Amino acid sequence: MENKKHSFIKGALILTIAGLVSKVLGAIYRIPLGQIITSEGMAYHQTAYDLYVLMLTFSSYSIPTAISKLVSERLEEGRRDEAHKIFKVAMGLLATIGLILSVTLYFNADTFTQAFKNPGSYFAVLAVSPAIFTVSISGAFRGYFQGMQNMTPSAVSQVTEQLSRVLVGFLLAYLFLPYGYMVSAAGAIFGTTVGGLVSFITLYIIYRKDRPRIMVELNQFKGKKTEPVVSIIGRIIKFALPIMIGGSIMPIMNLLDTFIVMDRLQAAGFNQVTATKLFGQLKGIATSFVNVPQVFTISLAASLVPSISESMVRKDLEVVRRKSKLALKMSLLLGLPAAMGLFILAGPIMQMFYPNETESLGLALRFVSPAVIFLTLVQTMTGILQGMGKERIPVVNMVIGASAKAVISYVLTSMPVLNINGAALGTVLGYAVAAVLNYRALVKYQKKSLNIISISVKPAIATAVMTVSAYYSHKLFYGFTGRNSIAALLGIFIGVVVYGVVIILIKGVTKEELDSAPGGQKLSKMLKKRGLI
Repeated sequence: MENKKHSFIKGALILTIAGLVSKVLGAIYRIPLGQIITSEGMAYHQTAYDLYVLMLTFSSYSIPTAISKLVSERLEEGRRDEAHKIFKVAMGLLATIGLILSVTLYFNADTFTQAFKNPGSYFAVLAVSPAIFTVSISGAFRGYFQGMQNMTPSAVSQVTEQLSRVLVGFLLAYLFLPYGYMVSAAGAIFGTTVGGLVSFITLYIIYRKDRPRIMVELNQFKGKKTEPVVSIIGRIIKFALPIMIGGSIMPIMNLLDTFIVMDRLQAAGFNQVTATKLFGQLKGIATSFVNVPQVFTISLAASLVPSISESMVRKDLEVVRRKSKLALKMSLLLGLPAAMGLFILAGPIMQMFYPNETESLGLALRFVSPAVIFLTLVQTMTGILQGMGKERIPVVNMVIGASAKAVISYVLTSMPVLNINGAALGTVLGYAVAAVLNYRALVKYQKKSLNIISISVKPAIATAVMTVSAYYSHKLFYGFTGRNSIAALLGIFIGVVVYGVVIILIKGVTKEELDSAPGGQKLSKMLKKRGLI
C-alpha cells in the first residue's frame, strides 16, 4: 500500500512539473509571438485556436480521463487483457472522432470564420485542423499509461509537444511574414499541429518499447472472455459525457465572445481591419499577460482537490475551512500584486514588448488587468468546491459569469468611446460574478463565513505600497535614462522587492503559508529566527 501511495505521489509530481513547464511555455509563448505577427495576426491566431480547443473538448478533453479510470479498475481486478482491450477500443473511438472533427473543421473553415466575423483567420483554421486528429489519438495513449499509474510518458509527451509547438510556430511565423499576417498567423498555429504529431510519436515510441512485455502478460489470458466492444464504448461515453459538457462551456463562450466583439466593434463604426487589430490587442496580446499568473493557481487548485476531499471524508469541516482560507489567501497574495502591477505599468510594459503597436494596447491591458484577481480566486474556489464533492456548482457559476460577460461585452463594446475596452470590462465583471457566486457556495456548504475581507487586508496594504513604488520608480528611472525598457524593468523589480519586504514587515504571511510554497521552508526558518513571522 505504501509503495502504491509513493508511486501515486511521484507520478502526480512528475505530471504537475511537466504541466507547469508546458503551461509556462504556453503562456509566455504568446508574448514574443505577438511581436512577430502583431495584433492583427494574433486576432487570426486566436479565432483558429478557440475553434481548435472547442473541437478538442469533444475528443481528447474527456475521453482520456475515462480510459484512465476504466484501465485502472481492470488492473485492480487483475485483468490486464481487458485493460489493454479498453485502450485499443478507445484508440479506435478517438481516432474516428478526431478524424471526423479534423475533416469537418478543414472543409468548413470558410463557414466558421465567416460566422465569427473574422474571415482573415481562414488559413490559420486550415493549418490547425489536422492537430485535432493527432492530439486525440495521443489522448488514448495518455489515458492508458495514466491508468497504469505511469505518468512519465504523459509528462514527456507534454513537454515535447509544447517545445515543438513553440519552436515550429516561431520559425514559420517569421518565415511566412513576407506573405502577410494571415499566412504568418497560419504558420504560427501550424506549430500546434506539429506539436500534436510530435506528442503522438513520443507516446508511440514509448508504447512500442513496452509492447513486448505487455504481450507476454496478455498471453496469460488467452481464451478468456472479455467485455464486448459496444459495452466498453458505452461505458467510456457515459463517464466522459458530463466532463465533456462541463469542459465545452468556456471554449463555446470564448467563440461567442469572438463573434460579439467583432460584430459590436463594426457596429461601433470600425472597419474590418481596425476591428481585427483591436480584437487581437485584447484577446491575442493583453489577455496573454493576464493568463501568466493563473499557471500557478491552476497547480494550487489541482492540489486542493485531494487535500480537501481527504478532510471531507473525515467530516472535519473545521480543517476544510482552514485549508480553504489558506488557499484563498495564497491566491490573493499572488493575484492582487499581479493585477495592480499590470494595471499601473500597463503602458510601459506594452511599449517595452510591442514598441510598434498603438497606445490602445496599453489601455486594453489596463482595463483587463483586474481580471487577474477574480480569475485566480475562481480557480482556487473551483478546486475547493471540487474537493468538497460540489463539482457542478463552479460549472454552473462559470456559465452565469460567462453569460454576464457576454451581455456586458455586447452593450459596452458598441460604444465608440470604450470599443475593445468594453469587452475587457466584460471579462473582468464576468469573472467577478463567478467569484462571488463561488464564494457564496463555499460559505453555504462550509456553514461559516471565510472572512475573505479580513484575509485580504494585509495583501492589499502591501499591494498598495508596491503599486506606488513601482509607478514612481518607473517615472524616476525614465527621467534619468529616457529608456522605457530599462525604466519598466527596474520599476517591476523594485515593486516586487517592496511587496516582499512590506508583506513580511506587516506579518502578512504565516509560517504555514510559507511552508506550503515551493522552497518556502528555508525562508520561513530564516524569517522565524529574526522574529519576522
